[in-house]
Amino acid sequence: MPSAGMSAPSWQDRVKTAQEFIAAGRIEEAEALLEEIPATSDPDALNARATLALARRQTEFAFDMLAEAATIYPEHASLITNLGIAHQLLGRAEEAMICLERAVALAPRNSAIKLALARALLSRGNVTDARAITETVVDNEPGNTRALLQFGAIEFALGHTSSAETVLLRALEIAPDDPDALGHLSALMLERSRFDEALKLAERAHLRTPLDTDGLLHLAYCRAATGRWSQAEATCEKLLAYAPAHVGAREILARVTIAKGEMDRGIAQLTEFVRAQKSDHSAAIALVRVLQLVGRFNEALKLVDRVAQALPENEAAKSLQKTLELTLGRFPSPDPTALEPVTPISVPSTTGALEFVALVRLLRRLTSQQDVHVVAEPRYQALLAHLAEPVIMDEPRPGLSATPLQSLLRILSIDACTIADDVPYLRPDAELFAKWRDALAVFARPLVGILWESGALGLSMEQVAAVIPHSVTPISLMSGAQRHDMKRWRLPIDAGVHIERPAELIAAIANLDAVVGPDSFAVHIAGALGVPGVVFVPCGYPWYWAQAGGKPLWYPSFEVVAQERFGHWSEAIEQGGRKLEALLRGSTSELG
Repeated sequence: MPSAGMSAPSWQDRVKTAQEFIAAGRIEEAEALLEEIPATSDPDALNARATLALARRQTEFAFDMLAEAATIYPEHASLITNLGIAHQLLGRAEEAMICLERAVALAPRNSAIKLALARALLSRGNVTDARAITETVVDNEPGNTRALLQFGAIEFALGHTSSAETVLLRALEIAPDDPDALGHLSALMLERSRFDEALKLAERAHLRTPLDTDGLLHLAYCRAATGRWSQAEATCEKLLAYAPAHVGAREILARVTIAKGEMDRGIAQLTEFVRAQKSDHSAAIALVRVLQLVGRFNEALKLVDRVAQALPENEAAKSLQKTLELTLGRFPSPDPTALEPVTPISVPSTTGALEFVALVRLLRRLTSQQDVHVVAEPRYQALLAHLAEPVIMDEPRPGLSATPLQSLLRILSIDACTIADDVPYLRPDAELFAKWRDALAVFARPLVGILWESGALGLSMEQVAAVIPHSVTPISLMSGAQRHDMKRWRLPIDAGVHIERPAELIAAIANLDAVVGPDSFAVHIAGALGVPGVVFVPCGYPWYWAQAGGKPLWYPSFEVVAQERFGHWSEAIEQGGRKLEALLRGSTSELG
């Protein structure tokens, strides 16, 4: 029993506890507490009710409440913060920024408000400032789980996967059962092809928040990635039982059905869903992605053209349009208004590593006309330093106007016949090249670099091994945990253990006779060096493996072997083996 001297909780205590419940996702309990509070014009109570409305996605209702309250209490930082968040959710980015910047000025030490401002900056594409603000909060409050999660997510989005993993693991140490930490780390493991770890984390996150729809969808994806088709299917069907129009679940279900060998049924079911959801263009875009997945590029392009025509501002449709055009070997017509000297060139932080290697060749065309300045993060600079034609690397600075690397495709006069003219466009460091030449000299030629991947649909080490002739010395270029696969095949030379940076990889590959494996960073490096090779790609191969007459447009030294059936590599392996032997015979005759 409570002691006689203990007072009952005040309504202020209830407001504070309700806010804590909302932050922890305990919405029903927060609502019950707030219902016990009598009607009041107190700003903290009003803010708590508005926070609850935002959590329940009652955005218009929350905005009306906040607009009135913030007008009465313009110095209340939390009210102004929530008003900014409501503006943001309603698509009013400028108003959101004004509110959040004011809130930070009112409460400069409030980390939650700073994190909200960083999220608003992220939504506007200002990753640099968002990262800086979030990192400052992490430095000042190293135990702040929310700040660590946000910083980890930003690092992940920037492609800083090692840093993101370190940060998210710190968050998980502080809060081992935090579903957001588990979910973010699971997504990172998925990106890094550590599928079993991703699944375990997703299952732990789902255990903590079994009603979270996004978490359930991610769990279905992880189960599919690990080949647990029946479980993935059951998870999607569970979600669709209470959310029948959920596009993400419909798309994953179609992909699982296709992976199980029922391609026609999977596409037919998704097509039927799209027809029933005529007003939801996201459903049509999901079908475009699935058609792209199975290599039906022309159908996918026709469909996305219709979506883009109906919604000319839809970024997802425009991006898919450009990708599919390139996949079919169609290059954009040069923009005559953009043919003036373009400098500096920026590499957007969201540029993928493989996309970057493929596109960086375009800088060579500019260097013949002008000095080329490039603004890029250190991870891109490591490769830029090895371009055959040097560029000048600049540091990013506020207000800098720059041309994105991707824009050069429409600025320069490029077509399917000329895109490979720049190959080779990388060159190894002379000292490192000599080091690798001497290290590999003790092994019998031909030396063939090998790579593989994990996952239910990936090209395994055993499948790559079946491609390699007995007369070849296989040189493993794998790094990280997947190197341990070689316990099952002891023939390869483990070069990957000595490769920690792009310069080492470039020098090692430059000393090889060929490279074999799935689409990967090392394969792109080989193609950029002009080293011969065989790449194995799925039916829905990426745009940079576009072909004409059976030859790749972007990397002419390679042979491309695509799956004939989604998820099945057996025919491709036989074909790849023949192509590799022909390549090696050609190399031997040239040396002779």
